[in-house]
Amino acid sequence: MSTNSNFSFIHTSDIHLGSNQYRNDYRANDFIRVFQEILNLGIIHHVDFILLGGDVFTSLEVLPENLTKIVEILKYFKSTTKESIPLIAIEGNHDIRKYSRGTRVNHGQSWLKFLASLGLIILLDANINDPPEQMFPKYDFTLKKGGKIRVKSAMIYGTRYLGQNPEEYLLKIRDAIKVDDGLFHILIQHFGIQGQMENVPGIEFQKVQILKDRVDYLALGHFHLQFTLDDWIYNPGSSEATCSVDFSYKRGIFLVNVLSMNKYVKRVYPIVLRNRNFIWKTIYFNKQFKDKEKLNRFIVQKLKNSLKNLRTDLEPSDPKVPILFLSLKGIKPAKSIKIDEKYLSKILSETLPLVEVRIYQKFKNPLKTIDKFF
Repeated sequence: MSTNSNFSFIHTSDIHLGSNQYRNDYRANDFIRVFQEILNLGIIHHVDFILLGGDVFTSLEVLPENLTKIVEILKYFKSTTKESIPLIAIEGNHDIRKYSRGTRVNHGQSWLKFLASLGLIILLDANINDPPEQMFPKYDFTLKKGGKIRVKSAMIYGTRYLGQNPEEYLLKIRDAIKVDDGLFHILIQHFGIQGQMENVPGIEFQKVQILKDRVDYLALGHFHLQFTLDDWIYNPGSSEATCSVDFSYKRGIFLVNVLSMNKYVKRVYPIVLRNRNFIWKTIYFNKQFKDKEKLNRFIVQKLKNSLKNLRTDLEPSDPKVPILFLSLKGIKPAKSIKIDEKYLSKILSETLPLVEVRIYQKFKNPLKTIDKFF
């Protein structure tokens, strides 16, 4: 192997473009901004390609203005790099999901197919029901179709999301990957590994091991928590938080350098992205409020005191302006006092330098406690 076969790439996944989280335009733009940051990092680090491990979009339902931004960003990236950094993607479950129904569709449509038709990305997919020798046809740039593509000394294989039981295809995928071509094998898949996220199903690690003698780098997507296993399985996590739980996860992208010496040697570097800041706060009610205005003033004053060091000179589009997750605990207000979360969130966002406020009511319920006791 010669040094001219050295290459580098970025591995990212679960970007969830088109997300309109909390119906907040600033949050919608956060996902697009982070995607642009990933592309810029590709340019800065002079990578040879970028892997997109599925769930590039959050659903098939994307606002036209957001899709326009995404297309323009990709066109600019393609022009700026003179097409030297291909974006190689697979479809995840969200890419083929109707958000309003929460169901996957099987009619072949997706925004990734649309971007591939424009020549903005390379979308890989296998002929999963064909014999192993026919499963991964070479990518055809005219037809915009194929299951594998070579970049320098990397051979990249990929399939779309294979459902909740992808392990039934693993042996067939293994048999379809060549072992004697002298190349570095990358397989892009969209599934999780059991045990990496609590109470979230995935494939048993031992079942994935069947791929190890054929795959040098298993590029996963699906789980939003970053993890690596056995120095050949890599999951970068989501590029931006899609829910309140995600904010607590280690997430980002991987920058990978592969050196061709007597054997391939890879160096994997996690990179943390410039995500939206967040704050968790808890307010305890030591007495029962019976007046809604007094309750709201109490909350606002408490937060003014505890968040007095927040910067007030930033525009909401700046990711340093945080989201507040507010937990209300203690003695539940009187039955006549119903906390209007939407109104309270609006007041707090206008009063304090916050881009969004999410409120969680976790008051004590004496009846529930007694029932549990008995």
